Amino acid sequence: MILVAWQGKGFWVPIIVAIALFAPILALRQIDGPAIDHGVGITMGLAAIITFIMGFGLNRSGPKGQPAAHSFCRVPFQYWAVPMLVFAILLGTRIITTEEAPPETTTATLLAPAPMGRNSLA
Repeated sequence: MILVAWQGKGFWVPIIVAIALFAPILALRQIDGPAIDHGVGITMGLAAIITFIMGFGLNRSGPKGQPAAHSFCRVPFQYWAVPMLVFAILLGTRIITTEEAPPETTTATLLAPAPMGRNSLA
């Protein structure tokens, strides 16, 4: 069982993340690969900025040492901007991508004799 708990306006965190993930996929549904990665990276970066500003604004006036008034899974609203920003950076620098990897060449394929056919040079 997964326990999802929020306080105050902490429910906005998964909504912002869902919009950031699915908006470019829906807008660019005819395109696949790196364009989607860039779109998700940009929207996730913007979502991280929005999350930080909203969380900082909502939790700014709370007393020191007390739990945040607006949190998701007991993590203050504005702290959720950090993993969102890391994900956006990883997508933007292509460390993680949906692009297909080129087929791997092994020593068996390199040492295999070339096929002899009509158009061969030998």
